[in-house]
Amino acid sequence: MGLIRLVVDIKSTKGQELEGKKIMLCITGSVASMESPRLARELIKHGADVIPVLSKSASDFIGPQLLEWATGNETIMKLTGKMEHITLANGGADSVDLILVAPCTSNTIGKIANGISDNLVTTICSVALGSDVPIVIVPGMHEPMYLNLLLQENIRKLKSNGLLFVDPNISENKAKMADPETILKIIIDQFYKHDLHNKKILITAGPTIEKIDPVRIITNNSSGKMGISIAKEAKKRGADVTLIYGQGTEIPPTFIKTIKINSTSDLLEVTERELSNTFYDFYVAAAAPSDFRVVHPSSNKIASRSAKLFHIELDKYPKVINSVKKISPNTKLIAFKALYSSSFSENEDHVLQTVNELFEESQADLVILNDVSNPNSGFASDYNEVFIYSDTENQIKNRSNPVSIPYNKKTNISKVLVDEFLKLTIR
Repeated sequence: MGLIRLVVDIKSTKGQELEGKKIMLCITGSVASMESPRLARELIKHGADVIPVLSKSASDFIGPQLLEWATGNETIMKLTGKMEHITLANGGADSVDLILVAPCTSNTIGKIANGISDNLVTTICSVALGSDVPIVIVPGMHEPMYLNLLLQENIRKLKSNGLLFVDPNISENKAKMADPETILKIIIDQFYKHDLHNKKILITAGPTIEKIDPVRIITNNSSGKMGISIAKEAKKRGADVTLIYGQGTEIPPTFIKTIKINSTSDLLEVTERELSNTFYDFYVAAAAPSDFRVVHPSSNKIASRSAKLFHIELDKYPKVINSVKKISPNTKLIAFKALYSSSFSENEDHVLQTVNELFEESQADLVILNDVSNPNSGFASDYNEVFIYSDTENQIKNRSNPVSIPYNKKTNISKVLVDEFLKLTIR
């Protein structure tokens, strides 16, 4: 229980790129095997579930207990009646998503290349090769062994069959196993296209609050889930993400730079500061800021026992999104708009009027509408249904052909939305 607790404490603390991915870490008999626990922990910090496999020769350098501590999973040291090589490497429902052999010796490379399955690691790799489970090999050995022409031929053979190699660092007459950070990047690239690399994205999420007095506030039901989901997806795909987060119920991930705000005034101030000091490729306005502020908030708690009725005067805020293009004209603006309607089709004229007004006032590049009257989607829900209106030439007159993303999890919708964002960069 304690080992599992330790792994839970570090899981996804650096990112969620490998969330839901099961990786088998096969360790062979190189002195570099002593680095394997650190590698395992790095994978876990990015969300992976790591299953350690220790060859007999590698057990001369490190023990199974250390790997169990590092991963929270029992170390596999031999094939048993559980048929580990079949159940975990066959590409099925219980299979791992990727096999990482790190470090990998010259002997293991030669055996895999020639179809020899005479030990734990080579048997697992043999099954994986027949099941199209990805295999990443990280060599670690002395330099002359690595430069051996026969070994290089085996490496070329394996590469031609789809195996991926992480080149070693050549120094001090050794072909040293690549560092964990380099290996991590290669593995993440296997699962995600980094199509947002070098892109900066400023995302707003969650509601704002407006104080009536030190105790009472005006706010709305937004949770911030949609904005945070987009932030996570963008980060996975290589973007430099900054999140401006209001008083939502979600906890922002620690691996995303987050600026906390309270009021719409704060949101406007942070937006203007960020856009003035840094160029952002995208501004995603997914927050639900209050449109009004209390003109005269009380500095003391308003007494409620004696007062049967009291009035609150509200003043309208300027729209935050209307300032984006004025400050940074080349930033692509994605504006979310929540409508409360029983049916979009029954209110088509009103919807189109709202969309057109939003485009004209903010100069947005995309407008994303969702109906928050549905209790099973929108605010505070893990699900949503959205309509994407774009300002392309064929839609600029009436924008009457939105892209519809049917009812789905916000995590899945985020993937489609990021794809739509990217289309803006090639117009």
